[in-house]
Amino acid sequence: MNNKNYAWLSKRTFRTVDELRLWPDNPRLNPEEDHKYISDYAEDLITDDGERDGFCDLVKSIAEMGFIPSDPIVVWQNEQNKKFYVAEGNRRILAMKLLRHPEKAPKSIRAFIRKYAIKIDKETLRKVSVSIAPSLEAAEWYINQRNSTSSLRRSWSRVQQQRWIASLYEKYKDDIDKMLEITSMNKSDIESYIRILKIKDYIKKEEIRNLLTVEEFEKANSYRFPITILERFFGYADVKKRWGIEFEGTDIRINAEIDTFNKAFVELIKQIVAEKINTRMKAADAPSILDKLPQVVLSPTTNNGLNEQNGEESIIIREKNEQAQPNSSVVKMIMKNDPYRKRLILSIYDLNTTDTKLRELFEELKNIPTAKYAHSTSAAIRVFLDISVRNYIVAEGLEQDICKQCKNTFSEITLQKRLSYLKDNKLSGNTKTIVEKLLNPSNQFSLDVLNSFIHSSSTSLSYKEFLNRFWDFLFPLFEILLDIKDNSLQDE
Repeated sequence: MNNKNYAWLSKRTFRTVDELRLWPDNPRLNPEEDHKYISDYAEDLITDDGERDGFCDLVKSIAEMGFIPSDPIVVWQNEQNKKFYVAEGNRRILAMKLLRHPEKAPKSIRAFIRKYAIKIDKETLRKVSVSIAPSLEAAEWYINQRNSTSSLRRSWSRVQQQRWIASLYEKYKDDIDKMLEITSMNKSDIESYIRILKIKDYIKKEEIRNLLTVEEFEKANSYRFPITILERFFGYADVKKRWGIEFEGTDIRINAEIDTFNKAFVELIKQIVAEKINTRMKAADAPSILDKLPQVVLSPTTNNGLNEQNGEESIIIREKNEQAQPNSSVVKMIMKNDPYRKRLILSIYDLNTTDTKLRELFEELKNIPTAKYAHSTSAAIRVFLDISVRNYIVAEGLEQDICKQCKNTFSEITLQKRLSYLKDNKLSGNTKTIVEKLLNPSNQFSLDVLNSFIHSSSTSLSYKEFLNRFWDFLFPLFEILLDIKDNSLQDE
């Protein structure tokens, strides 16, 4: 390490925690997700159970012992907006931000954050000592050393390490020497990282994704996908020979009929997510595994590739700003609260939740035409409200109190009583008024009407315009109960 170049590491300056920006390209984060709010960062970092436990331990430690600045927090200043971004120490800064503002925590851990936020004087977390790097590039060496898989500290996972290498590759292109300087890795290792990421990203191609179930795709696209299996599998000589695979630096060439390759690749992914192929796989197992997968038809004269040369089909790890974005003019033309819209939920909304059923209901209501499936839609609204209220009560840690007040077990407490409890103990303003109207049987948008969608044979209110208006009536309440993002809004 050059002391002259890294003299900034030994200098400390105080910066306000609330004004520090988290790093959106942090390899710990899912690059497919948008990170507009603090809750987005936190939700992403706690997706994995191990990461969640580690982050909660960090929050607890800071709350009970205070922040101990044993390792430097490294920031750099963006030249365009003059804001300071955290290059190293994102988890620690995020923990302090949430302890200072528990209301910004994801609903899944908000009760936990509030529990520990009351144990600390928030003023002690107002400012933090940081090392200011001249630029992100100047901080890269330290970021790599701090999170290297050889480090004794809490290192990145293998996929996170690979994402970091990939980001450096995209940034420095053919300057392998620069990457070697930053990472202390050899050239073949770096090229191997890039290739395996291209293979894993092949899962996201439309023709591959369409052959997987929603659950299979989510598992395959997850950070928890065992990427080491792909590394081993595509490293075996038998696989390369029978699937027509050639490695050329960071490029991957497929000398086969691409349709047959895709079918075999999909079946391989299915087998991995079903745990029928695991990390105990050895080279000697490759022939028997290949025999169970669809046959790949080799085509020596055709080069359908994952590389970018000669106009061939390619897999590319793109920067976020290079990814296809929705047509902004279309988004701006979408009218909110239009009772004549074709679908209950507008495409501009996304739901961030770990509840699979709730998420899939939300996506279905974004896609199915309400007029054609009015009865299914009406029943789904009632179910969606029930799950939303239940999850909110659990996330806020209110189960024990509501059971005490209702003198019953949580599972036996009706939706009406749960709503009544929230109205009296948690909600205020507009959302409290919405629940009051919802609990009033004489109101046109009442819980009685929702219940009739399931328990009654009446069809008088199951039509598109009424259902759209009912959803719009409930929407401000859902925004409190759930993490719903409006993608038509400008970033904060």
